[in-house]
Amino acid sequence: MSEPIKTFAVPALLAAGVAAAALLLPGYWAFKLSSILVLALAVRGLQLLIGASGQISLGHGAFFAVGAYAAGVLVSHQWLPAYATVPVAMLVCGLSGFLFGWPATRLAGPYLALATFALAVALPQLLKHPMFESWTGGVSGLSLDPAGAPFGLAFLQADQWALLSTAAWVFAIYAVLRRLLDGPAGLAWLTLRDHPTAAMAVGVDVRKWRATAFAVSAATVGAAGALHTGLTSFVSPDSFTVFLSLSLLVGVALAGPSSAAGTFVAAVFLSFVPDVAEKVSQELTGVLYGVVMLAAVFLLPLLHRWRARAARAASPPPAADPIINKEKSSNADAAQAT
Repeated sequence: MSEPIKTFAVPALLAAGVAAAALLLPGYWAFKLSSILVLALAVRGLQLLIGASGQISLGHGAFFAVGAYAAGVLVSHQWLPAYATVPVAMLVCGLSGFLFGWPATRLAGPYLALATFALAVALPQLLKHPMFESWTGGVSGLSLDPAGAPFGLAFLQADQWALLSTAAWVFAIYAVLRRLLDGPAGLAWLTLRDHPTAAMAVGVDVRKWRATAFAVSAATVGAAGALHTGLTSFVSPDSFTVFLSLSLLVGVALAGPSSAAGTFVAAVFLSFVPDVAEKVSQELTGVLYGVVMLAAVFLLPLLHRWRARAARAASPPPAADPIINKEKSSNADAAQAT
């Protein structure tokens, strides 16, 4: 398949598959598939920060919460419908990420990780503060009316419409991120990740591009938070604990540093494994989830390495260079003559 045809055929097949799923799946499975898409988008946002720019964050669950609350406030005040809150949530989270990332660019490695971890710990407590209770709902959070399909699509159930709108936003953001990574911004981020000294030598503004990566990553995770609010029609501070940030980090470890398809695999893992572990044993849910998580983190790289080794073994040996062979035969003839 040629590259232009592949470029348009894959999104078209995905869109057709999602449309069929929205029309055929019952309510619960439509909701579950929407949740997987939201998780995949959140993992993709953190993957961009870690894989493209080389910065580590343990607090991206905070930006997920900011996006969720931005959507919740807009819907609760009837300023925007749920499916139209995503751009506003991305703007708020992008600005927040840039403002946090600009001074944090002076940090690196574990120091940056600890700074973001502190953000994830502090934000849920801040959302419960009485000063913001009129906006955030305090400890109780915000309960919203379920979002129905707009005029003209009334034949769709709420979960079916949620799946269609979620998939449309997720695929659109994935496409924008792909173009961004293939452009000058992606080149600058990869250069800063792999060769920071060389990047500074050629004039790359390190602080600007690292803060921009943080902003784009935060905006992507914030979009996932807004979509999550549209799905659940509820937002609460206790929904965005440190465990959410760590789960996103595990998702990046499962997906790899750059694989967009891997984020969907990671989202399936994060969505189903805790439920299965709870059904196996309610007392050992966390233990079982941790064991499976560690096994996946250790076994997946081995699987990728085994597949690469098998591909090298199956590939034919490179053809011999006739010029080199001619030189070798000439050298052998000269040695025999002497």
